[in-house]
Amino acid sequence: MKTLFILALALTAVLSGCGTPTATPEPAPARSEGVPGPTLFETAWRDPGPFLVGLVESQAESLDALPAATVYHLDLDLSDDLTVVEGIEEILYTNNEAAPLDQIALHLYPNLLGGEMEVESVHLNGEGVTPDEGEAGGWMMVPLGNGLAPGESVVLRLKFSVRVPQELDLNYGVLASTSGVLAYAHGYPMVAVYDDEGWNVGIPAPYGDLTYADAALFLVRVRAPEQIVVCASGSQIERSQADGQQVVTYALAPARDFYLAASGAYEVLTRQAGPTSIRTCAAADMQAAARRALDIAARSLELFSRLYAPYPYTELDIVATPNLALGIEYPGAFALNQRLLTPEEDFQSAPEGVLLESVVVHETAHEWFYNLVGNDQLDDPWLDEALAQYATLQYYEEAYGSQGAEGMLDSFYGRWERVDREPIPIGLPVAEYAEGAYGAIVYGRGPLFFVALKEAMGAGPFEDFLGEYTATYRWKLATPEELRALAEGRCGCDLTTLFQEWVYAR
Repeated sequence: MKTLFILALALTAVLSGCGTPTATPEPAPARSEGVPGPTLFETAWRDPGPFLVGLVESQAESLDALPAATVYHLDLDLSDDLTVVEGIEEILYTNNEAAPLDQIALHLYPNLLGGEMEVESVHLNGEGVTPDEGEAGGWMMVPLGNGLAPGESVVLRLKFSVRVPQELDLNYGVLASTSGVLAYAHGYPMVAVYDDEGWNVGIPAPYGDLTYADAALFLVRVRAPEQIVVCASGSQIERSQADGQQVVTYALAPARDFYLAASGAYEVLTRQAGPTSIRTCAAADMQAAARRALDIAARSLELFSRLYAPYPYTELDIVATPNLALGIEYPGAFALNQRLLTPEEDFQSAPEGVLLESVVVHETAHEWFYNLVGNDQLDDPWLDEALAQYATLQYYEEAYGSQGAEGMLDSFYGRWERVDREPIPIGLPVAEYAEGAYGAIVYGRGPLFFVALKEAMGAGPFEDFLGEYTATYRWKLATPEELRALAEGRCGCDLTTLFQEWVYAR
């Protein structure tokens, strides 16, 4: 998630910011008889039409692979000062589990991020219900009455408001309205993952990533003052303007979250990279560095599309925000700390802007490892963060040869050195690391594990394994055990000792 970097041999390391395996049942055919139709948008719940504009042609079949995915319809109204968001949300949820469910869990992340989310009303298939509030107001359970059988669907309708914090205190300021910029992350009631633990509603640590989410479909309407530039996950499919207000509708699918940033100071630059339009949203004095970010992201998209799988979307947005990380990933978008784009900041221009380059590459890699291939980011953060770091190593080797790769490797070791190269397992939950150790191990030692794995498997089988891993868990959730099984199957070898040395707690 987060990227915090240190130079080494003119290159940098990236610091960006469950456990038990469980068989994933085949989803039962969705049955939605008696389920209310959507009211926020004039489109059927699973009509693929709105989403196709945001998918590159070769990836349109992604929607076919998710016939029972959750569908979010959101209507968000931003206040003039960008500190309050009023929302209406409709959710089509289908039980993809093997057993009936008697409740649905929804995360209320703003209550954990220094803000306040008030859910004013909840309706289930048109009938008012009273949810139970969870720990620290961070989640709620919505009762399902007589229960929801496998394959059956329900519609939730919620009215809510969010007071956005005006400080950057918690989780790097992912949700904040500061310095004229609104960073709106996880700002809607969000369906939790149902796994071997039941409804997984673990409270995240104050550092690291917050979310653990299934792939879903999003239609989002945003109202904002007309002078505000809104940059968001997904593709704009409709826009109007009247009486000093703008109304913009975004479509995004498949994806694990929806994100937006907004500011009256934003200027937009665009660069085409194959079928994908890359946009930066940054203030006027950041445009030179923003152009460089566009070029770096374009090279990253080309490489990772070739190594892993095609980038699925027709758009990628890069937004500048005053966060306390250097980079934060979202589906089809990522945030950069605006200091990276500000010329007077010394770390922006460290040897020819290498810090900016590393952050952009790492966050672009998260479009594959976090979004395309999902994982439990609270309990298994190494699955996306260490892989995004390893992908950054691949980029530097491709772009700068052996010298570039050596520099990036040295930066990984330099990060691990912060804990004196203690062999702390890379496979711990975020909350089990001291904050300093989290960065040193997951972002320093973590990618070195994949270097060791490549050596153990052999270069050819390892490259085939990464491709198979991406294809197998595309739009699914992967576990460490599943990754290991694929690796052992590809190399025909026993990796027990390697995983015990690097991954597992002893």
